[in-house]
Amino acid sequence: MKKFLTLIIISLFIKINGQSFYKGALVIDAGGGLEIYNTKVVIHDKTNDLTETKNDKAGSTHFTVGAEYGLHKRFGIGLRYKNNNYFVSKDTVSGNTGTIKSNDILVQLNYHAVSKKSFDLVLGSDIGYTGIKYHFNDIKNTQLKGSGIYYSFYIDPRLYIGRFGFNMKLSLPFFNYPKLTTNDVDFNNTFSSLKLQGSPGFGLSFGIQYRFLDLKDDSKK
Repeated sequence: MKKFLTLIIISLFIKINGQSFYKGALVIDAGGGLEIYNTKVVIHDKTNDLTETKNDKAGSTHFTVGAEYGLHKRFGIGLRYKNNNYFVSKDTVSGNTGTIKSNDILVQLNYHAVSKKSFDLVLGSDIGYTGIKYHFNDIKNTQLKGSGIYYSFYIDPRLYIGRFGFNMKLSLPFFNYPKLTTNDVDFNNTFSSLKLQGSPGFGLSFGIQYRFLDLKDDSKK
């Protein structure tokens, strides 16, 4: 990471003709990393009419693939798919280890603050749909699932070698699942609602990107 940051700093001070992002550019990227959240679970017990809030932490690894199109030499819009796999500890009673996975489909808006031939500094955000599933892996095949919203703010420095490049993204991710449902009858008879929130978070990922389509003359206007 130190070498990556050093190359970024050098690129900011070296004057190089050309730009790595422009109007009409199409950039595809893929990468992976991890995210850490402060979580809040809100459960309403309908038998006693009580609401309980539990605060904890959660972490996940993820894989992403996306595409961005240049609307302007500084602004781009794109779509991103993100698959998440959460860390789950073993249940102390049953000895089983469940699985928690989620999938996000996001719209991304990017501002290219610095765009040189071999370096692109992206400031952006993404927002969209997220769906989560928790399999307890017990004998009753208990499952918990729900849908909600995911959004993040990030800084994404990118290095280019021709059309190909590498990137490192630092992000502040959030998610909100306003209603989770389960196939556990006993749980449904006792509780009327279950909410899950994750914020504020921290994310770090590394990836690669490739740029299609050439710079047109009118893109500089």
